Amino acid sequence: MGVLVFIIWIGLEDAQSIETYLLIDEINKLPSIYVIAWMFFRIAGSVLIIPLAEEFAFRGYLIRKLVSTDFENVTPQTFTALSFIGSSLIFGLLHDRWFAGVLAGMGYAFVLYRHGRIGDAIVAHMTTNALIAVSVLAFGKWSLWQ
Repeated sequence: MGVLVFIIWIGLEDAQSIETYLLIDEINKLPSIYVIAWMFFRIAGSVLIIPLAEEFAFRGYLIRKLVSTDFENVTPQTFTALSFIGSSLIFGLLHDRWFAGVLAGMGYAFVLYRHGRIGDAIVAHMTTNALIAVSVLAFGKWSLWQ
């Protein structure tokens, strides 16, 4: 699912914006050690921290909270249209690329519903973000990090 979400995300990506070129220009002005540190923290945050935080918030909490106020007694595999659509919409709206974000939220929710393990949704999300990081670094798709 992580690879599929990555493909969808890339497919919905717009052309590089002026902000992308400004970001590249600012990075190029920094001393090498700062660039390395920035890259390290950007990649670590994107691939490790963000997927953990977002998946626990959206698939670990919100998706079950939208089923019942007593969310702790809702199994991760309990599907309702409200929990699936609601959590995916909110997830998407918190991303600059809201439509791709909604589809990503649906993909990660599907993984949770199918397997019942939050860890699987986290790994899928980490996979997506790792592939995005590779695209940025290998192919210069800096707009993906805006």
